Amino acid sequence: MNEIIALQKYENEAQLAKELIRGFWLAHGDYVITDEEAAENLAAWTDKGHVFYFILKEEIPIGFVHLGSRGAEVDWIEDLFVLPEYQGNGYGSHAIALVEAEIKKYSESVYLEVAARNFGAMKLYHRLGYHCLNTVTLRKDFQPENFEVIRSEELLGYPLEVKKYIK
Repeated sequence: MNEIIALQKYENEAQLAKELIRGFWLAHGDYVITDEEAAENLAAWTDKGHVFYFILKEEIPIGFVHLGSRGAEVDWIEDLFVLPEYQGNGYGSHAIALVEAEIKKYSESVYLEVAARNFGAMKLYHRLGYHCLNTVTLRKDFQPENFEVIRSEELLGYPLEVKKYIK
């Protein structure tokens, strides 16, 4: 990647942020959300204990990083989004490196969660050094017929399934 990206902390660029948030939900599950729902996300993601950065390429917003606190410090990468037309160029990796540099100033670790079905994100995060298993989220589906098993795994001797919603 020859082009440099930068992070810009959210100040009051609500319309731009809401557009990117709508793109995030569309890309992460094919969800179409309303402007009101995007505004609710933005309010939560810029509230106390959260930091929202735009990812800029040559001063053009191409995505965002949302950081949050789940206790003491803002050391969770809650959401990372790069517009589809900019993906695959290292911009997400570079944004993570910039965020990590900030978090290193006050925390010993950085945390993130990834949906088990998001193989691309899992590959990216592992390549960037996210190897420590910290917590495991398990889900019970009340209507299993509405889900398709896309992969079976074993973790700590327990059989688990990675599923996607189909209905």
